[in-house]
This record gives sequence, structure tokens and C-alpha cells, in this order.
Amino acid sequence: MVCHAFILFFVLASPSIRLVAASTVRNWCPVQENFNGTTTGALAQALRGQMLNVAAFEYPPFAYIQPETGEWAGFDIELFKMVAEQADFKFNITMLRQPAENETYNTILYIEGREFDMLVSWVDETSARKRHFFSFSLDIVDMSFMLVTTNPKPTDPPFEDYFFMFLKPFERDVWLVLLFGVVFTGIFLYILEPSLSEAAEDVRQRYEDGSPESLPAALKRHAFGFMDLFQQGWLLFTIQENYAPKRWWTKLYLMSWTGVTIVMVAMYTSQLTYFLIVELTSTTAISSLEDLISSGKAVCTLTNEEDFSSYLRRNAPSVPIYGINTLGEAFPAIRNGSCAAALLGKAEIEVELSINEACDMRAVGDHLTSMSGAYTADMHNCGEFPLRVVDATLQQMREGEEIEDLWSNYIQLPQECVGKLGSTTESDSVRIHIKQVGGLFILHLAIASVCLCGFMLAHARKSATKEDGRLVLSATNKANAVHPSRQFDKEWKVGEEGV
Repeated sequence: MVCHAFILFFVLASPSIRLVAASTVRNWCPVQENFNGTTTGALAQALRGQMLNVAAFEYPPFAYIQPETGEWAGFDIELFKMVAEQADFKFNITMLRQPAENETYNTILYIEGREFDMLVSWVDETSARKRHFFSFSLDIVDMSFMLVTTNPKPTDPPFEDYFFMFLKPFERDVWLVLLFGVVFTGIFLYILEPSLSEAAEDVRQRYEDGSPESLPAALKRHAFGFMDLFQQGWLLFTIQENYAPKRWWTKLYLMSWTGVTIVMVAMYTSQLTYFLIVELTSTTAISSLEDLISSGKAVCTLTNEEDFSSYLRRNAPSVPIYGINTLGEAFPAIRNGSCAAALLGKAEIEVELSINEACDMRAVGDHLTSMSGAYTADMHNCGEFPLRVVDATLQQMREGEEIEDLWSNYIQLPQECVGKLGSTTESDSVRIHIKQVGGLFILHLAIASVCLCGFMLAHARKSATKEDGRLVLSATNKANAVHPSRQFDKEWKVGEEGV
């Protein structure tokens, strides 16, 4: 009975104990009333001379206690020290406990976190936490979700990757369009100005004695002419032939086709260089969330951060989750095969890469979802007022690039890793597609249409001139013609004279 009474007393008393603890939190409403409607500069000094009771999770390298000195250090703490120095206030830091098994940071945040003026180790800004009456400062770190996995290492690629490397800079449809362009150029030049083909002219000269040209001979002449100009159209990709076109439409077309060849050769050369240097190294098996889903392998994520697991349940429910307790366990878990990749925040990945002397990891793909890390405070009793004061100072520091400078000190790559981390750009995304050069060929076809119109107009005028000349000649012949009866009389008279 005594035990039961004690338990009952504890249950009934515990709410009052929590209320007493909560009542010790400072009420910032009177201070806030004095600074309503003030400027940003005045608000930044609203905490001058104050002593803030703040808390932090120990989460290296963002916030941790140095073993040698027992002092707090890390990016979050150093940044808050700079804010306190500029805003002229002081603070005491209390370390919050780490989540126990099957417990998350939210459990601690929603209870112990309310007993302090502010949390000065970053917390993800989520709608769930806002619904629990937590306010957030300006973001101090980018915690957008990203995947990190092993860095590719040079391997011996398959034979076909070496043998057909020259085809890789362009997609198949680009090669087909180029082939059509060369064939079209040969036919088009022969139509516009057949005299450009020396082979066709040589065949033509054999029939200049007036003898009719047979059908096989004509077909042979046209075939030689087309093949000759097809070769010249292809040679424009490598050398400049000494053409001597006489017609303006032929000159305009050759200028346009030459421009196409110059651009395509430049693009091909640059892309071939890329593939020769980069493509002959293996790419990471996991380069996106889709690759991770297709592989069926596990992904590492922090068990005490439910945001990561919630995202995976929504977007990749089939992917197994391998839980890790600390950030430092991520890279070893990937190396030993426990998971193929780790889902972490961008800032977490950057700081881990900065201390990874093995140089064997890299971030892949784009941001999976946007997320920011910020200082936070309970909104009760105008608890967001200290955050607004901190925001005013953070904004001034952001304008002076002080935050970026401080962060850059934490994400510098080890000297031995500089230049070794692979690019996240895969080869398929850098190949030249038809849509990238479609405008070039459309412009060339437009110029070819102008040239064809010029040729047809000139041919029509020439035909009209020939027809007019033919009519004049016919009229002249009729005027000089002799009637058959008169011709007979004339011959008869000549015959008589001879007799």
C-alpha cells in the first residue's frame, strides 16, 4: 500500500513538477514590448547586457565539448559566440542528453528543450516542430537531403567502350542528321550548280561532238556528279576545298554548310576529349535515389532523426534502412558494405568529406528535398523574441559574408583529396543531343530553301528567255520560208537554163 501510495503521489505530483520547471523559463514579453516597431539595428542590441540560458545537443563537429579544455566548440557554437559578441549579451550552455534507443530528438526537444531560452545547436526546421510551438531563426546550415556514396576509381573498361569511343560524343540521332546533311549537300550542290563536279564535266565533254547521250551514260554522269559533290561535302568537315562556284545561291549554301561543319567539329572535339579523359573511369553504381531503389541495397541513415526515415518511407519504401547512431558511422558503414549509400544533410556530408583523408566518398545527385538547420526556441512567453534579436545580428553577418567565411573553414578538403573527388555528372548527361543542335540545322535548311528558290527563279527566267528566243527564231524562219510551188518553179527555171 505504501508503494502504491508513493506511485500515486509521484504521478499526481509530476505535472506540478513540470509546471514549476516550466515556470522558471524567462518571460520575454515585457522586453519585447519595449522594442516593438524598432529598426533592425536597434533590435540587434535588444539583448545588451542580458544573460541567456541556452542549451545544445552534442553533435560533432557542429557542437561538442573539447576534451582538453571542457569548453564548447563547433560551427554552431562559434557562430553563436560571434552573435553574442556583436549583440553584447552573455550566455550559459547546458548540454541536452542524447536520444535513447527508439527515441528521437523531438522527444527531448518537446520536453527539455522548452526549459531554455534557446537551442544553439542547429535543429531541422520542420512543419511538425512548428506545430509544437517552436520558432526558428534564419537558417545557419543547409541540411537539404543528399546521398553520399563511394568515389569511383579507375578501372579497365570493356572492349566496346574503347573500340567505339569515337561514336560517344554524339547521340545516334545527331549522327543520323549529320549523315543526312552530307548526302543532302551532295545532291543539293549538284542540282544548284552541276559544273562544280569535275567528274560529271569529264563525262559530259565526251558527248560534245553532237552525238546524243544515251540513258546509261546520263545516269553514269549524274552518279559521278553526285558522288563527287558528296565527297566534297564530307571533306568540308576536315579541309576547305578550293571551290569556285559561280552562282550566288551556291555560294550562300556553301557558307551555311561550312558554318554547320565548324560548329559540329568544335562540339565533337570537345566532347571526345571529355570521354577520353573521364569516361574511361568507372562511375559510381549509385548516382541517384532511383539507382538506390533499383539496386535493392540498404541505405544508412541516423536512427534518431525521424525526418530521414519519414522521407524514405514516402519516396523509397522498398529500400532497406540500416540505422546508424552517429554521423561518424556513415562512411565506415558504406565501406564495409552495410549500406550502398547514406542519406544525410548537405552540411553533414560536407563536414564529413572535409575530415575524410581516404578521399573515397562523394555526394551524388541533386538535393532530394530542401531543408535548413537553424537555432530554435519555444514560442510560449514570447520565447521567439530572443530569436528575432539573433536574426537581426545574423542578417548583418550574412551581408558581411561572415557566416560563409566561418563555414568555409569547416569544409576544406584535405590536401591529399584535392582533385581526387569524382564529378557527379554522368556521361549520358553530357552527350550532345539533337535538341541542342536542332536550331543550327533548322537555320541551315532555311538558308538552303532560299538558295533553292533562287535557283528555281533563275532557271524559270532562263527557260522563259529560251522560249522567247525560240519563238523569235520560228517567226524569222517562217518569214524566210519559200512556198513549195515557187520552189518547184525555181527549180524548173534552173533546169531550163541548163538545157
